[in-house]
Amino acid sequence: MRIRNLKLALLALALCAPVSMASAQEAAPAEGASTTPTVPPPEPMVSDTPPVQEPEKKGLEVSFTWGLSIGVPIFLAVENRSVVRPGAALNFFGAADFGWFAIGGDAGLQWNPIDFGGGYMPPGSGITLTGRSPLTRIYLSAPEFRFQVPNLPVVLPYLSGSFDMNFWNFRETTVGCGYWYCSSYSVYRFTPGFTGKAGLGFNINESGVHIDVGFQYSFTGKGNFFEQTHWWLAPYVGVLIRHR
Repeated sequence: MRIRNLKLALLALALCAPVSMASAQEAAPAEGASTTPTVPPPEPMVSDTPPVQEPEKKGLEVSFTWGLSIGVPIFLAVENRSVVRPGAALNFFGAADFGWFAIGGDAGLQWNPIDFGGGYMPPGSGITLTGRSPLTRIYLSAPEFRFQVPNLPVVLPYLSGSFDMNFWNFRETTVGCGYWYCSSYSVYRFTPGFTGKAGLGFNINESGVHIDVGFQYSFTGKGNFFEQTHWWLAPYVGVLIRHR
């Protein structure tokens, strides 16, 4: 009886041994495999402070400014005020506007009545002149450099200077003939000059349209028309438009 029981125990042990070995092989890690536990990567830290944005670098802003004005030229240091009278001038201005300064030019016409009345003899000429005729000036001023204060809300103060190309006429005409006919025309003679301006532009409702008020001081040098330099002062008023 004992022998039989021993045989049954050995048989049961033999049947359970393969199952135990298979379970142990499944539970054991493969040879050469790492036994280090896998750690998830740390989450990136999120800062509550927004990134600092560098200010955008703006280029030089350019706009266009133009104006139209009417002035009263008054010649200075003349011998007889009753002969050389105050006149009128029409001026157009245009420039590239960079804010604190502008670069452009002027063009216009100027008239000053010369009134000899019943007779006037210029000193040393020996000639008696009569009647009344305009001294006419056609001019181009370029370049004109204007310095201004653009950030004021109501007023725009400025100073400017320009080189002038002047063309003068007073009673001088000549005759030119074509193929079929001849006609007379006025002769204009050149002199160089310079003009300085100082003015204020009063902004209308911050619209860019300004009432322009100022004065200019000009001179003309010797040339084909004048034998000596002459100076004149011209207060003016007009409209100045700045496109921003």
